[in-house]
Amino acid sequence: MSRAFKLYRLQQVDSQLDEVQARLAEIAAILGEDEALKRARAAVAEADELRAEAEKELRRAEEDVQAQQIKIEQNQSALYGGSVTNPKELQDLQAEADALKRHLAMLEDAQLEKMVAHEEAGAAFTNAQKQQHAIETERAEEHGELGRERDVLLKELERLGEEREASSSGVPDEDMGQYLKLRKSKGGLAVAKVANKTCGACGATLSDALAQLARSPNDLNMCSSCKRILYSG
Repeated sequence: MSRAFKLYRLQQVDSQLDEVQARLAEIAAILGEDEALKRARAAVAEADELRAEAEKELRRAEEDVQAQQIKIEQNQSALYGGSVTNPKELQDLQAEADALKRHLAMLEDAQLEKMVAHEEAGAAFTNAQKQQHAIETERAEEHGELGRERDVLLKELERLGEEREASSSGVPDEDMGQYLKLRKSKGGLAVAKVANKTCGACGATLSDALAQLARSPNDLNMCSSCKRILYSG
């Protein structure tokens, strides 16, 4: 199998991939240009951010309550553990206990508020998702044919991806680099098939010598006019 043929076969697969991806992009643009759907998706994104922030606030409130409970446990241990016997110190510990408990009550109130806010944010997010899904379902029905075409194309894309991997596995790195560079600069057509001593890409007539060289299985030869790789089937 010649070096040029390997690249030509790879180009055939890449060209099919280009067509499939271009059509998928067209379908995505058609399905995604709906303003109501755009607003619904934006609402979901915003609701998700608010839900995440509410969850962080709730976690912080829970941590504050836990930390305060630990302080109270330490205070109670000192107050009733028997290690402190001085009446003044015991009185101070009791005053501290009262203050700690009052502060805990405030923290628990704040935690409850954060819990309610978190639940409301979660409900708002779920609501926004439902609205988005409803619009998407409606649009899917409206664009049922496009949706079915997209599904077929996605399967084709997967098949072509596997075929491309198989086709590129035997291509040397140097040849692949040259192919990709030309493909980028030549509008996706890096390899030109020779027919009747003519370049299939630009139509230039090849010299007898170049036409003969294009048949070489071991070398890559370029069209003297468009500089594409020549493949003589």
